[in-house]
Amino acid sequence: MERPLLDESGPSVGLLLAPAGSGKTTLLAQVAATPLRPTAWYRARPEDRTEDALVQHVTEALSVVLPTALTHSTTVDQLILATENGVPAPVQLIVDDVHELAGSPAELALERFLEFRPRHLRLLLGSRRPLALNTPRLIVSGDLLELDSDDLRFRSWEVEELFRSVYRQPLSPEAAAALTRRTGGWAAGLQLFHLATMGKSSTERIRAATELGGRSRLVRAYLTRNVLAGLAPERRKFLLVTSALGRLTGPLCDELLEQPGSAVVLEELETLQFFTTSTDDGATYKYHQVLQTHLEGLLIDELGATASREIHGRSGQLLEKAGHPREAMRAYALADDWASVARLLQQGNTVAHDWVARSGLPDDDPWLALARARRLFRSGSVAAAVAAYRAAEALLDDPDFQSRCANERAQAEVWMPQPPAQAVPVRRTGQAMRQAMRRLPGLGPGVDAGPGVAPLAVGTIALLAGQFELARELLLRVAADSSVRSAGRLWAAIAVVVTDLALGNWSHAEVPLEEIALSAELDELPWLARVARGLQAAVLLATRPEDWRLDGCSSMADDCARDGDHWGSLLMATFVGAAQLKAGNDQVATTWLRRAATEAAGLEARVPQAWILALGAVAMAQLRQPGAAAQLTEAESLIRSAAVPGAHRLLDQARQLAEAAAIDHTSPGGSTPIANSPARLHTLGGFRLEVGGQAVQWPPLRPRARALLLLLAINPGKDLHRERLIDALWPDAPAEAGTHRLQVAASNVRQCLTAVGLSDHAVQRNGDAYRLVLPDAWIDLTEFERQLRQARRSGTLADWSRVLDLYVGELLPEVGAAEWVLSERERYRLAAADAAVQVAGLAEDAQALRAAHRAVELDSLRDSSWLLLADLQAEQGDPTAAAATRREYARVCAELAAPVSPRERPGRDG
Repeated sequence: MERPLLDESGPSVGLLLAPAGSGKTTLLAQVAATPLRPTAWYRARPEDRTEDALVQHVTEALSVVLPTALTHSTTVDQLILATENGVPAPVQLIVDDVHELAGSPAELALERFLEFRPRHLRLLLGSRRPLALNTPRLIVSGDLLELDSDDLRFRSWEVEELFRSVYRQPLSPEAAAALTRRTGGWAAGLQLFHLATMGKSSTERIRAATELGGRSRLVRAYLTRNVLAGLAPERRKFLLVTSALGRLTGPLCDELLEQPGSAVVLEELETLQFFTTSTDDGATYKYHQVLQTHLEGLLIDELGATASREIHGRSGQLLEKAGHPREAMRAYALADDWASVARLLQQGNTVAHDWVARSGLPDDDPWLALARARRLFRSGSVAAAVAAYRAAEALLDDPDFQSRCANERAQAEVWMPQPPAQAVPVRRTGQAMRQAMRRLPGLGPGVDAGPGVAPLAVGTIALLAGQFELARELLLRVAADSSVRSAGRLWAAIAVVVTDLALGNWSHAEVPLEEIALSAELDELPWLARVARGLQAAVLLATRPEDWRLDGCSSMADDCARDGDHWGSLLMATFVGAAQLKAGNDQVATTWLRRAATEAAGLEARVPQAWILALGAVAMAQLRQPGAAAQLTEAESLIRSAAVPGAHRLLDQARQLAEAAAIDHTSPGGSTPIANSPARLHTLGGFRLEVGGQAVQWPPLRPRARALLLLLAINPGKDLHRERLIDALWPDAPAEAGTHRLQVAASNVRQCLTAVGLSDHAVQRNGDAYRLVLPDAWIDLTEFERQLRQARRSGTLADWSRVLDLYVGELLPEVGAAEWVLSERERYRLAAADAAVQVAGLAEDAQALRAAHRAVELDSLRDSSWLLLADLQAEQGDPTAAAATRREYARVCAELAAPVSPRERPGRDG
């Protein structure tokens, strides 16, 4: 967001126009903090509405940052003349809260100053409302850059990054998506959520993210103070009462309020950026989700429950009459008119919202039971949906109702692993797509998949066949066809992204996936939203690799398995496996692809299984695993039997890799490059690289170059920014000199790695960052982190023991107390101490005692480790050693001037 405002070649006037809490002042403050040019700051106040007041404050603000104070001015023309003579280039003036000057002489003066000021004086304005400026002319002429609330709002992946990197309280991708949906990406809402959940557990914060609304105490306080305060009584009443509609139009509001003029009010609210938006050029409006929820709460608080139910009931009638059944159903529910809810459900295929499942309605209502079955199917829980359809069918002895249940159940049964014989016709599209999962029909360019099969099925089959260009062409048409149902268009849009990824276009794929996920959520299509979010997470895992992203993907895959969404679990595992293969993490990719192949086999999805086995063969061939040949044979057999021609390309790639590995292994004479040998990089207990079990003898390196190598080695595969490396290794060097020294050191490290047999691409530069990439090497830190995650998930003795075994000593002891290693060294030491405590608590006899001793050695300041050791010694019949341990513990506490902890050791079972 800062970049266009700082661009010297861009417009000289910037306008940030957005509602309260959108982040305008924060962004302006960040721009002001950059050292590119002197910045004057003036925040308008309600009392500054005269020309004289504006001129005085602008003069004072500019004088603070100029070498010589400006001459005194009382009119804007005098101020313009003073800035022409007294403001050297470049200088920028920030005027925040300009909306306080709306409709005043000061606003007219500011407009004149903006038009006639010297052009080297850049002007940045922040306002909640449009200004009396000819903004279209300024934009067309290139003089104005305008950023609005949509530019300032956070997207879901940005929310996820914000809570992990800035607030240090990570959220899962789905919780971040829920929070984005609840707040609309509103910056103040995100900050208020963070403040409201500080100190809470991860589970509590995730639950709060899914439940956040205008009833949050902090959100209510903010909206009351910054948004609703100062409103005229009639405008406040308008907002409260019309919030019951959800979908706002002039006629609907007029009928509900029983007075004319609502269309003008709605247009004014949108113009004033009052948390009111329209996506169809003023035909309909809606309030921001957070404001909507807050207004609904105020409606009950201020008018009472009875009056609120009456207003919602009338709103439901008006919405139903206007042909908006979904909004009408919600209004009726808030009016406690459940009969009308059931009637609307009965009249058509209206999909129930989440609140229907949580409403506490009786389970014997057939229409609501049907709505629940539909919701389960749209969530991907196929088996549960089939059971729910059967239950609904048994609740009402009505032929039409039972026929509807049976028809919809048949559509769901198609996607079961072994669907029963169909007693009712099934849509050709679903049937064709499901059959294509088992075996592909012959499909050439322009050839249909069968009579009556929709283009959506043909495009999907082309994708499964590996005809990516044809698939993209067909699916783009479907995604843009308004006559196709929403679910079909969104599936086609997801499939288009998959074709782009298959063609190698991974950059920027997360943006269309965000739009697809939001559209799916709005259209009540949770399974498609989940698939889009999962694919988005996998794309980010490949293009912006961070350790925590894999945990997020694992969580999403586990959620699919927990909910009985086997197709979602298959797709998620495939996405992650492909992403890890793209990122060069072949070992992890193999694990995920093996999981995906198992899911595909269970669903009898032999075509996806063929692709997965082919991808796995590539990963195994790159790892030189002994089972690669067997995997190739299995994949080739399945590709033939399932008729998947496109997957042969992957098999050819895997075969070439396997043949190259065999040639490298058998070639006589010469030194064997490390890239083709089993290499092991150690940094715990000391830095060393082993090839074939033998330590590599390193050529001489200058101290700073060696330090650079070690710093990269303890962050394998991660980008380390130039500034971080310079601060760590050349803290006193000027920026230019530090950059030059870093480049020289990186070149020396690269030459050194090449000399010992590593690829000359082992040290890679990515913009202003450097990373160490050893795709075929075993790295102790990577393995330690992987085993630690596994142990925390499983909690088994075997997994915790592996973690402890990997910690053979402190991180890079040879560098001493270098600042750049201390925090990481401490983190690994404490993690190993945790592992030792866990092993001591889970093991028996001698192993438990050894682990307890190790826990004390690794962290002598942890009370529980001392108490655990003493208790184990006493339990194993050595009271003398136990007494000695307690005395030593008391001595340590005395040295720290702390009392001996009275706490007892937790039970051995946890």
